[in-house]
Amino acid sequence: MSEPTPIVPAATSTRATTTVPAATSTSMSTAQKVIDKVVAAATTTKEVLESINLLPQPANWKWGVATVFWVGEGETEDNDYITNVESAWDGRWMEHYGGVDDPDVRCGFQPCAFVPKENPFYVALPYNDLDDSGRTKANARRIPWFTASNKSILKNRWIEVRHDGKTCFGQWQDVGPFEEDDVEYVFGDSKSPKNQFGEKAGIDLSPALASCLRIDGSDSVQWRHVEFENVPAGDWKNLITTRR
Repeated sequence: MSEPTPIVPAATSTRATTTVPAATSTSMSTAQKVIDKVVAAATTTKEVLESINLLPQPANWKWGVATVFWVGEGETEDNDYITNVESAWDGRWMEHYGGVDDPDVRCGFQPCAFVPKENPFYVALPYNDLDDSGRTKANARRIPWFTASNKSILKNRWIEVRHDGKTCFGQWQDVGPFEEDDVEYVFGDSKSPKNQFGEKAGIDLSPALASCLRIDGSDSVQWRHVEFENVPAGDWKNLITTRR
């Protein structure tokens, strides 16, 4: 079904308005061509995201700023003094992983100091299906694969991430950045995350996943939920985390 032609306003008063042709199909390839034209007209991550929000998003995909986090990350101003020694679902995350997933001293996709015991390709998204007492939240029924459980049904799920023509995959292992109940962004129709801290990021990437996508620090990405059977072979499948 044809979409109305979106008009993307210039980022500054000196830039000419860019008119993007309407997508004539709901296919990913057509939508991606429209998105590529918008991205080419923007010069910063902020402009890209503001322009994309004017367009219909390809089915099941979300846009957001991605930042890097890691197992064992200490409390700093950059992460609002939130430690990653524990995760939202694993009180002994660093121990189970094998140590600090140092983003600066790497041997390929792994930290040089040790061989990880769990998948080094992981992400955090800003929704937790469990409340502070460990009970399933009422809005967890928004999860497409919802089933009653006494543990999280989000941990270890697979996420596909795209950046600058590169696609990589990781497992959902923590909650963030900075939000834990953004069900509209993670599973609903919201195009933007609720997070207003720092770069207003919508997804955190592990050092391995950031390296795979060639992201240094932060950048805009597309992401979506995928089933295990739709995850292709790759470095992200060399060691799969199963601990719940």
